[in-house]
Amino acid sequence: MVNVKIISPRQMYPRILISLLALTLSWNMPAQIRGRISEVGNSKDTSALPGAVVHWLNTPIATSTDSAGYFTLQTTPLTRQLVIQALGYTADTLEVKDTTRLIHLTFKSGVELNEVDVVYESTGSELSYLNPMKIETLNERSLAKAACCNLSESFETNPSIDVNFADAVSGTKQIQMLGLSGQYAQITKENMPYMRGLANGYGLTFIPGTWIQSIQLSKGAGSVVNGYESFTGQINTELQNPETSDRLFVNMYLNQNLRHETNVNIKHRFNEHFSAGLLVHRSNNHMAQDQNHDSFTDIPTGTQTNIMNKYSLRGYKGFEAQFGWGYLNDTRYGGQNAKWIDTTSTKTPLYVTEVHNQKWEVYSKTGYIFKNKPLTSMGLQLSYLNHDEKNTYGLNRYNASQATAYANFIYQSIIKTSDHTYKLGASYMDDALRETFNVMAFSRHEQVGGVFAEYAYNFKDRFNAVAGLRADQHNYYGLFFTPRLHLRYAMNKGNTVLRASGGRALRTANVFADNLSLMASSRQWIIQTSDLGLPYGLKPETGWNYGLNFTQKMKLNYRDAFITIDLYRTDFTNQVIIDMDQNTQQVAIYNLNGPSFSNTAQIEFGWEIRKRLNVRTAYRYVDAEVHYQSGLRERPYVSKHRAFINLAYETKNRHWQFDATTQWNGSKRLPYTQSNPDTYQRADYSPAYFNVLGQITYLTKMLNGDFHVFAGVENALNYKQPNPIVASDAPYSKYFDASMVWGPIYGRMLYVGLRYKLK
Repeated sequence: MVNVKIISPRQMYPRILISLLALTLSWNMPAQIRGRISEVGNSKDTSALPGAVVHWLNTPIATSTDSAGYFTLQTTPLTRQLVIQALGYTADTLEVKDTTRLIHLTFKSGVELNEVDVVYESTGSELSYLNPMKIETLNERSLAKAACCNLSESFETNPSIDVNFADAVSGTKQIQMLGLSGQYAQITKENMPYMRGLANGYGLTFIPGTWIQSIQLSKGAGSVVNGYESFTGQINTELQNPETSDRLFVNMYLNQNLRHETNVNIKHRFNEHFSAGLLVHRSNNHMAQDQNHDSFTDIPTGTQTNIMNKYSLRGYKGFEAQFGWGYLNDTRYGGQNAKWIDTTSTKTPLYVTEVHNQKWEVYSKTGYIFKNKPLTSMGLQLSYLNHDEKNTYGLNRYNASQATAYANFIYQSIIKTSDHTYKLGASYMDDALRETFNVMAFSRHEQVGGVFAEYAYNFKDRFNAVAGLRADQHNYYGLFFTPRLHLRYAMNKGNTVLRASGGRALRTANVFADNLSLMASSRQWIIQTSDLGLPYGLKPETGWNYGLNFTQKMKLNYRDAFITIDLYRTDFTNQVIIDMDQNTQQVAIYNLNGPSFSNTAQIEFGWEIRKRLNVRTAYRYVDAEVHYQSGLRERPYVSKHRAFINLAYETKNRHWQFDATTQWNGSKRLPYTQSNPDTYQRADYSPAYFNVLGQITYLTKMLNGDFHVFAGVENALNYKQPNPIVASDAPYSKYFDASMVWGPIYGRMLYVGLRYKLK
């Protein structure tokens, strides 16, 4: 017996739409399941069970536990049935519903395998020790540590990603990775392109936190299978899967600004092969506040409606499929409010901001596993999206539409043994974008076809190498190549891991969508073209990333600990420069002529201090500079120094969870303002500041499900950037600028919420 405890442009070719409606599976770097097997003797003591064999049912994928009882096993989409064989026990099989989290299997003593307890154990994030790429997986436990209302807020408790406000009027947050803004990381959704084009502006807020099953974060050059655009790394978001998610999940959230959210996830399994899921999100913020008394709304009001319908077909004669559709409507209103300003004393109209986004998408991922060829499969990804955006920032108007079709085919197999694997494939991207900003109008239609090959070599789990190359034919840039290389060497029974990586990347700069925050200013946009035949008249951004990683597992006071050191450099061979220093009334945009780089060094330490009490600390140093027309200068809004500490504790009965995070952000260089009148000048550097957040969660059983109540605080020290808006008293003057944000806009924010899960 097994007891399992789970502790437009609107003109697109009709044939493109028809092909996208076909059933279509992503095939990317192999995922892994990690676990530990122990046994309980007659004296109730627990000890590790080394040498136990673990394998997936009816597959050759197998491994055995080490001296401490731990194992790592590559997952397969063919089955979730895990077979355990151990000396002195009868083999048994159990179903693993969540392969993203560490599992603990406990054998009861006796000749027969009378009971296996499966308990998921996680500190919220897991580091990969076997993959040549340094991959960190953030699971639902990590996302539940803070008020992760959307993807942009999901990294508050992670030391590798910086989260900052984009400007002082939109309430939007943006991320930085390896000292560069988020657009240089390849952000995908279920391993298909997501943050591209218009999505670069507000796209991180379009994925609700409750929809996320896990986030895979990798630094440095990514895999050629996923494309050519990864400069600083890849952030992949896996959404709740109808195959493994809860039957019903309800989440409600309310903060002191009266922002409230309701999220409902529903899953239904029709039979052993076919299941469906519906994800629904609705958020509202109706109360406008002005805590810094500058007459501007600190957090915009508005609503978001977000729906996604997913379907999954698994294990049907080797055929796998996922397909679905999604719709989003997001509106935001901000700027000045009549109740905070005397409109009778002036005829100047109020400065208002409006942001409207509407998007719909369809997708399909299909795959076929060849049962007569071990570890051989092929997969096809297809997607289509249509995105319309209409924004107003005072007198500035920005309207845009985007239609994108994407296809990616991957074939994977082995050369004699699983120590030699390879992937071959081809991709196609059709991306049409039209934009108008005031009197300027731009359009581009990118058509990119590419082929790729990736070879992976494994030597006794001690040495791994992944070498990839892709060639793409671009209708604007012609033929270009993207090489990538990842190396891993393990020592000390896999407890010490050294990694090295390198690779090239290319992307088309989205001049407007990447810099929407600058529209909330009176700056004139000056684009200095270099080739009128290219998008915006600018050359593409190209560069190289090189990285080293050292990771060490250890025991401190008999408890698990780790230390990891990252050294990465991003070196641009060409870049689109956004220059705000040349003239305080202008933003100059031009191609790089000189060096541009970002060097990052980070050391991180994690330790289970006491049972169920985990600490995670990190320090990061960033040296990021760019050559402007005036010379080499530090990149603005980048902290050279940053420190981080997170404490997480869970009571023995798992009813109470406590999480607290402290971030120290060093000073940042600010754009030049010394030519402004004294009142409208800002310092050359921002001050350093602390940001503290925490949450308490209570878990209990109710209505046959898990019921969670949580309460927390953001910005507990109530630190606010003083005067975040330059010339807030004269919003239509040439000095007005709401984009110079380096710290929190609003102060302490309390929130409460509840979650209900029915498995």
